[in-house]
Amino acid sequence: MAIDKSEIKKILIIKISAIGDIVRVFPAIVSVAKMFPEARISFMTSEQYVSLVEPCPYISEIIPYKKRRNLEGLPEFLKFAMGIRARGFDMVLNLQNTKRYDIIAKLSGASHTTKIVNLDRPVDGVEGVFKVLATAGIEPKRRHYEFWFTDEDRERAGEFLARNGLSETDKIAGVNPGAGWKSKQWPVEKYAELSKRLVEKDGMKVVVFGSAEERSRAERIKLLAGEGVFVDSGESSIREAAFVISKCSTFISNDSGLMHIAAIQDVPTVGIFGSTNPAYHRPCREGNIAIFRAVDCSPCSSPECKLDFEKYYCLTSISVDEVYKAVRSIKR
Repeated sequence: MAIDKSEIKKILIIKISAIGDIVRVFPAIVSVAKMFPEARISFMTSEQYVSLVEPCPYISEIIPYKKRRNLEGLPEFLKFAMGIRARGFDMVLNLQNTKRYDIIAKLSGASHTTKIVNLDRPVDGVEGVFKVLATAGIEPKRRHYEFWFTDEDRERAGEFLARNGLSETDKIAGVNPGAGWKSKQWPVEKYAELSKRLVEKDGMKVVVFGSAEERSRAERIKLLAGEGVFVDSGESSIREAAFVISKCSTFISNDSGLMHIAAIQDVPTVGIFGSTNPAYHRPCREGNIAIFRAVDCSPCSSPECKLDFEKYYCLTSISVDEVYKAVRSIKR
């Protein structure tokens, strides 16, 4: 059914978590904004991810949401849903694509909403988002990939680069050895060997990214790899780190939010996969590479390896040579 764009004045986009999944919604935000240029767009997300979308010029309002996992939170959930209804949205796009937020969409009173999509085949995250949008009659002909920064983000990221003697003429390889699950983490020693090779054979500088909690992994890589390796783990905000990533010639990462941040910015990206399925989680955009060892038990989608022998073989069996060749095939 065709949408009368003149009727759409207020739009709510729902995407609660996590970093990588929110980033893969960015092209949808742009498409919705271009399709409804006169509409006011609100974005509902988890409290902890508000800063990720704050600089977005297409969003008029961010609605923070605090998820509660038990029935004790039901009254608050319903109160929140009624608060959404009171805002009078004409369109609600549940890009979280789960039943909890489908309830909010249904209770909103909006005349146009998305429907839950059960994908009948593996698709990457961006394609999956656009399949959900299509249920509300939104089918843009092209996708726009953007990431947004403030002037302060650029300034602080520039300070990190200058402090470490990194300039516009340097070829920088970004490395992200961290991930939320141990079953996603390629061994630090292999990242160190790869970093050393990129410095010595390709004349690159290597910046190791990650959270403050992952800093020990980054420092271990620097220690093992030696000269030409710099650490930006826990020093920068997520947007500042994203700006440094945008200056990289290539990015090598476990399946993580930073991997998707690199890919969305058109940085040539190699994703290393263990327990998760690259068919759904691979770095978006043509030309990027997902390395995955299809052993008997994979993808298991388990945070930790359940085997009693050859633990994490899906990761340890991926060689430095294989990753290095992939990097050399796509780096700019």
